[in-house]
Amino acid sequence: MTTTTRTSAVIETLARGYRLLLLVLSLPVILGEYFHRETGAEYGVGFVEKCVLAAKMLRNNLSISTGSTFVEHLVIATKILRTPRRVEGSVVECGCYKGGSTANLSLVASLCDRELDVFDSFEGMPEPSERDAEHVLVASEEVHSYAAGSWQAGLDEVRGNVHRFGDLSVCRFHEGYFDETMPEFDRPVAAVLLDVGLRESAETAVEHLWPLLGRGSYLFTHDVKHMEIATLFFDADWWRAHLDREPPGLVGAGNGLGLHPQHNGFASLLGYIVKDPDSLAYEVVEETGAGRNAPNVSLAADD
Repeated sequence: MTTTTRTSAVIETLARGYRLLLLVLSLPVILGEYFHRETGAEYGVGFVEKCVLAAKMLRNNLSISTGSTFVEHLVIATKILRTPRRVEGSVVECGCYKGGSTANLSLVASLCDRELDVFDSFEGMPEPSERDAEHVLVASEEVHSYAAGSWQAGLDEVRGNVHRFGDLSVCRFHEGYFDETMPEFDRPVAAVLLDVGLRESAETAVEHLWPLLGRGSYLFTHDVKHMEIATLFFDADWWRAHLDREPPGLVGAGNGLGLHPQHNGFASLLGYIVKDPDSLAYEVVEETGAGRNAPNVSLAADD
């Protein structure tokens, strides 16, 4: 090993250590809402239970190969724990790979007495269209290529990982490509995680799941840096044609929520949409007897 190579290795090790230190120091801020006393209170989930859940999610992230992180999973868990009981429905995951995120989502779904519906082909990605063959990453202008069968893991492997590290009893697995399995799905939905990689897969999932998603509920996507998928949530023509509404936009489009230290700041692959937050706020105003002229304060205002 040359002196230059050794120096580069040392610098890279120091850089990784520095990023890890920044992550540890930033967690109290990033997870402030997660540990807030109101988060999970409606489900009887207190500080101790949240600490146990966080520890299990970290363990699972280290034990199961996954494309997302336990910090991202905790951000999603926060919103699920804050979803009122009166909002019906299961948690839905689209694209699960080996079940790392599935195991973690199953734990929080179980705490909230909800089921977890998992959609995946369990054969990897379908054949990409010409548009999906190469993804341009918005923030870095990098290009990622996909091929049929990418991110493949079998159902037995996923079930085994969830059985060992999560709560298999709350899971329902929908095996097949989205255009085959989602048209038959008609249950209420309380939260969604899309981790699909392809624009056509995202379109299929959103078209079928958005009408089932409760008002004020969250749809997360783990593809915010992929230009083709990020722009879907701003595509007025698509939303008008398929869902008869204006596009909702996407919080975190391009660079993601600021969860992980990067060389140019904090970023991640995670972003979200809140479905009709103003409508839910109006319902709360009516329930509290404030009347039609009361200020319309969104429940998602602290996001």
